Amino acid sequence: MNSYNKYFLISDLDGTLINSQHTISQKNLNAIEYFVQQGGTFAIATGRTVQNIRPYIKNLILNGPCILYNGSALFDFNRGTSLMTEHLENHQLYDYITYCMKTFEHMVVEIFTTDMMYIITPEENVDPYVLFEKQYFERSTLDEVSKMSWVKMMLNDSHKNLQKAQEVLADFGLASQVDSVFSHEHYFEILKKDVSKGSALRSIRKLPQYSNKIVVAVGDFDNDIEMIKAADVGIAVDNARDCVKQAANKITVNNDQDAIYDIIFNIIPDLPE
Repeated sequence: MNSYNKYFLISDLDGTLINSQHTISQKNLNAIEYFVQQGGTFAIATGRTVQNIRPYIKNLILNGPCILYNGSALFDFNRGTSLMTEHLENHQLYDYITYCMKTFEHMVVEIFTTDMMYIITPEENVDPYVLFEKQYFERSTLDEVSKMSWVKMMLNDSHKNLQKAQEVLADFGLASQVDSVFSHEHYFEILKKDVSKGSALRSIRKLPQYSNKIVVAVGDFDNDIEMIKAADVGIAVDNARDCVKQAANKITVNNDQDAIYDIIFNIIPDLPE
């Protein structure tokens, strides 16, 4: 293939582009660089914040708009500017959060604004992944963060407790008022209604410079399903959950086997013209 001009490749980060060693392989980095040099557009789609994504993009070429907060924001890393932000109506969630904090002893409640991640549960309730990555956050209270504009909230606990937390959304009249999704076995996220990686990708496709691109999207977990469905070619990594594989058109190798390299050099060249 001499050119990737017509392709927009967007990849999930954790579990897809990032391997089990919490790095992006040099083989993937080199493949992305070649893809962009040959005219391709590359971006990432993640639940992470702007701050917590930066350690991973130091050597990564991102020439397309990136999806952050699982669809609540679009961000241009080349210009350092936000292109779109969706906010939760957080007053709806006050009683629900209060219930979760009282009911689930070890649950961690994380509130995201465009500038910060706030943890509002007691200090003894820790998110091991946040600590492992030394992610930047501040401690606060529900009353204090309720004065702010939220882009999403996230619960961290055992999968069993998170399933219970999902079930009681209906008891608080929230099932039809917000969107919710599992982004990991131990993470349950709540977003504005009709917001997802898929809705954000559809917003990108409405921009004139991307409207004629062939969109290829790849991911591994539930929060990637809507994006995979919204793409022209949806791909699941081999380590993806079965529900993600069922939503995809194609399966690539797992995230420890340079999946993005495989997509760029083996899958995209074989796509119909």
